[in-house]
Amino acid sequence: MFFRSKARLPTVRYFVRMPIRRLSIVAFPESRLVSTARCLEHDLMASGRTTEGAVDALLKMVRAHIDYDRRHARLPLSSFVPAPRLYWDAFRQGSRRWQFDMVADPQDSLGATQVDVSLVPQHPAIRPALSVRIA
Repeated sequence: MFFRSKARLPTVRYFVRMPIRRLSIVAFPESRLVSTARCLEHDLMASGRTTEGAVDALLKMVRAHIDYDRRHARLPLSSFVPAPRLYWDAFRQGSRRWQFDMVADPQDSLGATQVDVSLVPQHPAIRPALSVRIA
């Protein structure tokens, strides 16, 4: 037998305003014509013609998901798990880095998100071919 309680659950509105403080992104070329950017804290991925285009597309997608989560009273980007370790290792070994701040909403008093982009020369899942010497 189940009894329904008349008590209301407390709302979680205070979580909704919680900002995303940092985003780590690894960017790499998929081919000569397409580059890919992958967010590490929240496993999201976007492609573009250039590395800058891929990062820009990824940041637009992150903003859209944050806005959606805020409208639906959820923690921003809470439905995405972290990226696999393979991409984290590639991020740490990246040769060039960009760092900048992303402001999601100019009227928002929560502050900016620090974005750290690491560029790697090839897709992290592709291993270099072994050199075999035939005698």
